[in-house]
Amino acid sequence: MDNFDDLLTCTICLETFTVPKYLPCLHTFCDSCIQTYIVSSTEKEKESDGFKCPVCRKLVSYNKTAEKPEKWASTLPTNHFVMSMLDKRAIQRSEKVCNSCQINNETKTALSWCTICEEAFCEQCEKCHKSFKFSAKHKLISFNEIQSGNSDLKISEVLSCEEHPDKIVEVYCVDHSKPCCTLCATLSHRKCENVISIENAAKGIKQSKLATTLVEKLGERQKELKRIIENRKDSMTKFEATSENIIQEVSTLKRVVIEHLDKLEENIKAEVASSKKRVFMICTDEVNTFSSYKSTATNWQSVLHGVIEQGSDQQCLMEVNKIAPKMTILEKEMAEDMKQMKNMTIDFVPSELIEKFKTSTESFGCLNIVEKEFPSPLSDWSFREKVNFRSGGIKILQRINAADSSQTSAIFIANYLVITSFIKSNVAKYSLDGQFLEALDVERYPLDITQVDGTQVAISIFNRNKILIVDIAEMKFLRTLNLSSGISVYGLCCVERSTFILPYGSTLTWVNSSGTKLKQKSTAGSSYFISTSDMKDYIYGDCDNSVSRLVGDNIMFTYTNKQLSSPRGIGVDLQGNIYIAGYSSRNLHQITNDGNLIRIIPIEKFGLQSLWTIRFAPNSSKFVVTCGSSGQVVLCKID
Repeated sequence: MDNFDDLLTCTICLETFTVPKYLPCLHTFCDSCIQTYIVSSTEKEKESDGFKCPVCRKLVSYNKTAEKPEKWASTLPTNHFVMSMLDKRAIQRSEKVCNSCQINNETKTALSWCTICEEAFCEQCEKCHKSFKFSAKHKLISFNEIQSGNSDLKISEVLSCEEHPDKIVEVYCVDHSKPCCTLCATLSHRKCENVISIENAAKGIKQSKLATTLVEKLGERQKELKRIIENRKDSMTKFEATSENIIQEVSTLKRVVIEHLDKLEENIKAEVASSKKRVFMICTDEVNTFSSYKSTATNWQSVLHGVIEQGSDQQCLMEVNKIAPKMTILEKEMAEDMKQMKNMTIDFVPSELIEKFKTSTESFGCLNIVEKEFPSPLSDWSFREKVNFRSGGIKILQRINAADSSQTSAIFIANYLVITSFIKSNVAKYSLDGQFLEALDVERYPLDITQVDGTQVAISIFNRNKILIVDIAEMKFLRTLNLSSGISVYGLCCVERSTFILPYGSTLTWVNSSGTKLKQKSTAGSSYFISTSDMKDYIYGDCDNSVSRLVGDNIMFTYTNKQLSSPRGIGVDLQGNIYIAGYSSRNLHQITNDGNLIRIIPIEKFGLQSLWTIRFAPNSSKFVVTCGSSGQVVLCKID
């Protein structure tokens, strides 16, 4: 617990938290500290609808409430994880006194802890607590057990609902990935098909791919934020050095023609200073912005490490559900900010007529601030420098005879290439270099495959209204998802581990993990395969020579090309470029994520009879294309 002192310290008063409250950015403060800060902040900045977080400067809006700023702190949610850690530390340090005795202004050393009431009791109060019918079955833990360092002991089994703080979280809606109290479940989730207990939902969350991936992603983002900040500071240092070199060059020229250069020297110095000030202001603003992002990511990482190492499964689930969506928003904000960033340097171009300066030259030369595109965010930088996805050549790595004929579909899962064969009615596992490992027979006829979670995949069964769930690591069939009547399946895409999007003809259908239809959208036709780049947008065939990108309920663009016919598989590389397999046009269209054509790659490049599906390996330039008639699969990479 000594390693968590920073996590348990208020950054305003620098003392251990008292009644910890957290903001939407997940930074936590004492109730009294944040209340004082809110009042002073709103008075100073003359704001009436919100305030900025003291740490990351994110705006916390309060325009939805009529309360005065003095009341805002009381409406903030309590950080129960931090309170649990404070209680645990107090218990381990033998600092806890009996809560019941405190009410009567008495001080007695506590000997046990109730995990339901979250209160400490002395020996006498413990006997009373056990004697009441209401609390007789509550779980009590002796402080000796807790102080022994047994990490499996959970001092809190109660989690308060975020929407109804006076209620306890008891269930979890799988359909909406939402922890709920009974009131939430009754009001907002009574029609949901998959509502389970919070205990069952939290089982294995610490070892789940969702938690481990989020920890890894936070670590990666920390490194990238550090690189960005160092880049900005390095840019200022280089700019400073170059500026000084220019000043020295100007001074050398001045000595040659000192009488006439005095005035021009002052002019060029002023111009350098002005340029430097402008560039420094830009870089300083960018450093502050990304320092804010880094602070937020650091806090989230500390919270997540803390809850994984010291919290309960339920607490871990709650924190993961808080952080994961905010992580997506943070990444988008980083991406948008970095689009505006430029790497700026400065150079000096001496006048060609410097020798005739006294009679014909009116200045030393001109200053140019050179702006270069800043490296795109959220990917491996060294990898991005080596691969140009928009113009790089395509190299064939391996050809795989997955079947003698008919369609195949493929996807990269963990360290495997997984291929379904329509004619063989099986799913086969290959190494990443194309070597066959093993196969599993499935129902006739498997048409497409998508990742669900970890090594679990979903396989669409054509013309039978079924989706099969298979574990690829163990090559084991898990379950069958029977779709509701009237729902047809062709290609498929899984989002949020529990929702499937099924394109078929002129419709897109969303179904939950029970196969029940959630919603449906009409298209212009040729909608047989669908892909997503960030789990919030959907790219699908929308007419015989068009593809559309949908975000929420809004179509962001529709790409149309006469050289595209019968769009089928859709792939997305790690830069967001989109690849469309033209089945009848026998080509591959590469477009930007805003719908502009980059290039058209002919089918001859792959040596296939017809293009069917295309999928990229995560964080790699490797991709796989499959054939719609020969059963062939080609493993490729972009150089």
